[in-house]
Amino acid sequence: MLSLAKKGSVGVMQTAIMQAGGAISRFLAWWLGELGAMAPSALRRAFAAEHGVVGFGIAGDELVIGQASDGEMTEIARLNMSQPADVLRADIAGLMRKHAPRGTDIVLLLSAEQALHKVLDLPMAAEEGMRDLLYFELDRQTPYRPDQVRYDFRIAGRDTGAGRMKVELLVAPVEAVDRLMGQAREWGLELSTVTVSGLDDPADPAFDLSGGKRAAPSRGGRLILAMLALMALGLTAAAVWTPLEAQRLAALEAESALAQARTAAAAAANLRDELDSRAKAGSFLVRRKNETTMMTAVLADLTRLLPDDTWLFELHVKGPVVRARGYAPAASTVLELIERGPAFHKARFTSPVTRVPGIDAERFDLTFELAAARGNAP
Repeated sequence: MLSLAKKGSVGVMQTAIMQAGGAISRFLAWWLGELGAMAPSALRRAFAAEHGVVGFGIAGDELVIGQASDGEMTEIARLNMSQPADVLRADIAGLMRKHAPRGTDIVLLLSAEQALHKVLDLPMAAEEGMRDLLYFELDRQTPYRPDQVRYDFRIAGRDTGAGRMKVELLVAPVEAVDRLMGQAREWGLELSTVTVSGLDDPADPAFDLSGGKRAAPSRGGRLILAMLALMALGLTAAAVWTPLEAQRLAALEAESALAQARTAAAAAANLRDELDSRAKAGSFLVRRKNETTMMTAVLADLTRLLPDDTWLFELHVKGPVVRARGYAPAASTVLELIERGPAFHKARFTSPVTRVPGIDAERFDLTFELAAARGNAP
């Protein structure tokens, strides 16, 4: 009887231990899942064997939703964006519950027409301060001012022999990105990345236009860390296992590495000085550009206002005053259209209107003033 009682008590203890172990395992699985969900997407991709990606893009009046499968995006749904907002939000929430478990990356896709993609050839010495350098290059490399765009880049290739590298630059207007991100927030989405359809891989995007910057150690930084680790290992081996001659050689290698580090530090100082000078020159050029009336803006407004049967053969812009000469079936109509335009006022003829024989048109010479300084338009 005693032995049976002992066996029964042992069985009860084993059952209790197994139940406690199962509860602890479930708790640890839940806790690790919560920690993983709070980690940045780049860190999750680095340590996870695989991760989920769901992409959202707009095609006409439809919201196209895709899911990454075997490294490619597969369309899983199309939703009509003209339906009521609460219905659209509920449909998206249902798809997210089904296809996007906790930890899934949400990628928002701009259309390729809304972005500009360029490949630049730059010196490798500029890699450390690349983001700042590209900021001051935007005004020269693109038709936008730096404050009008969101941008990101990646190193596409290096030519160590020539000391040059290829840099891919992706630029999109701030208005387009912010508008799409605002819609995503209304849909209840927590974004991981904003990139461009057709110019990037939504299943594993290399660019991020959301305003955040994924940190990545530079190649130079990785080389320096590797060099320091090898030097430390070599010095330790020399101190423990090798004779005095090996220690002397290690010291010579350390001196060579120090000289390289000094050279790299000098190059970095020169690059910093160059960036400072470019920053000063860039701010001066941007300020001058903002103070100058943009001829393209005036032409764009006139193109929208004037009918197709009116053409200009001369246009002068001097400060806020614009002088236009051309032909039209009725010159008075041209004057009225310009006066009604939101960007112009004080339109008047500077010489009498004359009828041109043979082309059934009137020749006009008029001036008007800009309602605001166009170069300062946001």
